[in-house]
Amino acid sequence: MQSVKKPWLLAAALFLVIVCVAGFSQLHQKPTQPLAAAETSPLATSTVPVATTTTVKRPASSGTQSFPINPSDKIVSWDFKGAYAGNADLEAQAAADKAKLEALMGTSTYDDYDLYIGLGNDDNLLGDGAGAYKNFNRSISIHPKKGLAYVNLAHLMDELGAYETAADAYSAAVSVEPGMLEYHLERLKYLTRQFGADTARIINAFADANKQFGDTAPVIAIEASWLTAQGHYPEAVKAWELVKTLSPGKDMSAVDAEIARLEAKQ
Repeated sequence: MQSVKKPWLLAAALFLVIVCVAGFSQLHQKPTQPLAAAETSPLATSTVPVATTTTVKRPASSGTQSFPINPSDKIVSWDFKGAYAGNADLEAQAAADKAKLEALMGTSTYDDYDLYIGLGNDDNLLGDGAGAYKNFNRSISIHPKKGLAYVNLAHLMDELGAYETAADAYSAAVSVEPGMLEYHLERLKYLTRQFGADTARIINAFADANKQFGDTAPVIAIEASWLTAQGHYPEAVKAWELVKTLSPGKDMSAVDAEIARLEAKQ
């Protein structure tokens, strides 16, 4: 398959490379944190909560067109155990943050798009999937050509078990902002974890990233981990060698160890 590249937009690019090597945690763990809107805005960043199976509640209408739930998905419950659940102080903190964000709405101090993302992240902390879905959709209605709300909505759908909807949301993010490498990385990590055997889908996602960036180390690292998980060891070794080539001056001892491990399997 075609490999991928160009300088990453984020300072933590090569950190991802090492993380992918160390136990392939990026392939097998769900995302732990939605993306924040901007460091200068008062937005909450949240740990994505774990879905539970309680009585089904449909989200209240947000007054905007909602991102569609894929027909293949069935959300058993819109409620889950939020990261702040059971901690009265943290729950109060999230509630206070929501009140602050709501007070800023419409004041032009911050873009309402960012404020709704902050509200959605607070809802995640509190375990309110319906509220998070509503607020992320409100963000999308303001700036449908910005990718961040789609990515955070994808995180939410992943946790709610709506896996095709999550894939749709990641695709929307890279479609509206194809030049944002971070969104491609989030999508690729998700697809290779959740749909690892769907080769055609994953090859297409790597091709989307390649079209924008060429070969870049964090994308190739995800590719190498995916190839390893599928048992394609020679191809994975070639991918890790490319990661080394694309990372001059960096400590590649973990990559070297992984290459040696894979070569021993051949």
